[in-house]
Amino acid sequence: MFTALRIGTLYFGSSFLTANWLTRMPDLLVHLGVDKATMGLALFLGPVGALVTAPIAGPLMDRFAAARVSVAGLALAAAMLLGIGLAGHWMALAVMLFFAGAGNTLFEIGGNAGIQRLEVTTGGKYMSQCHGYWSLGFVGGALSAGLFGQFGVPLVWHLAAMAAVGVVACAGIALLLPAPMYERVTRPADAAKPPFFTLPSVGLIGLCVMATGVTLAEGAVYDWGTLFLREQLQPNPFWTSVAYGTFPLTMFLGRLAGDWFRARYRASNIVRVCAAVTVVGLVGFIFSPHILVSGLSLALMGVGVSLVMPIGVAAAGDKPGDPARNVAAMSMIITAIFLLAPPGVGFIAQHFGLTAAFLLMLPFVAASGVFAREADPPLRDGGSQQKMIGDRPVVDATNAIG
Repeated sequence: MFTALRIGTLYFGSSFLTANWLTRMPDLLVHLGVDKATMGLALFLGPVGALVTAPIAGPLMDRFAAARVSVAGLALAAAMLLGIGLAGHWMALAVMLFFAGAGNTLFEIGGNAGIQRLEVTTGGKYMSQCHGYWSLGFVGGALSAGLFGQFGVPLVWHLAAMAAVGVVACAGIALLLPAPMYERVTRPADAAKPPFFTLPSVGLIGLCVMATGVTLAEGAVYDWGTLFLREQLQPNPFWTSVAYGTFPLTMFLGRLAGDWFRARYRASNIVRVCAAVTVVGLVGFIFSPHILVSGLSLALMGVGVSLVMPIGVAAAGDKPGDPARNVAAMSMIITAIFLLAPPGVGFIAQHFGLTAAFLLMLPFVAASGVFAREADPPLRDGGSQQKMIGDRPVVDATNAIG
């Protein structure tokens, strides 16, 4: 638990900073004087920055180790908050989001690869718990931003303060990360040097579809959830942030228990249940008549979303090939899919309303359930799948049928 808490400071810091500007999206729209479609174009540059950066994450980890890459990415993303606050034009905002996307990608790939290495080294399970701290950080960030907005603190001063806190905090976080996350992967002297850039393997495609479906809905709520609540129900900024905060809060609770579930239940079954719960929560959120119902629906959706990405990242590490590069390749595929999401949602919202944009997420969530089998461990020993119950390997022959 203490080890997960130490790593969790890295994940908490990332989401805390991100939530502080996303929660104030309505104020940012007013500040820039743009519509939803234009904001969607600005948001588009975040995934572009991530896509450009993802292929170099593997080589950077080979040279500097996963933990250093992750902390450096978080520091870059934190610094960009000042630029977001100072941006006076949507194109300037887009540039800031490009570099924020690059920093967040380095943080995510480095953090996930470091945890995967730690799990292999120690035999412990930390992935889901650490992603849970990311969700908890979003709760804190949303409430923090809600208070700043409620008391009328100008956006630029709010984000400047968060940028300073984030950059300084990175120094402390670097000291807390476990030693195995700082170990560089050693290769035999006669081993071929891995290529600077590798295309994702075919085996990762289905896994990425599984992870993307639910994550697209998660991203839509993060990007547009507060604006939807303000437009549909018109609560004050504080109660908007409270309702919005239930989503990452229950995601945190789900992820906190996630490693326990991962050790006891088949990954594909967990993903199917998560997809179904996400659909119910999303429908409740879309058609909510009251802010209380919205908060409860987002809470349910948070439970559904909670385990899909941690399971996907862990499954990528089990695929054939180098685990760190598999994680980087998976991030690259998902980011490429996300390139069209912000402008797509913004365009639909501008012309047909945010309700239509959120309804469009339902088929993608269903796809996560359809591709859930991709999350199961690869076949071993002549067609059986091996999983662990405590410290005891158990052959699950039922997964090998069909």
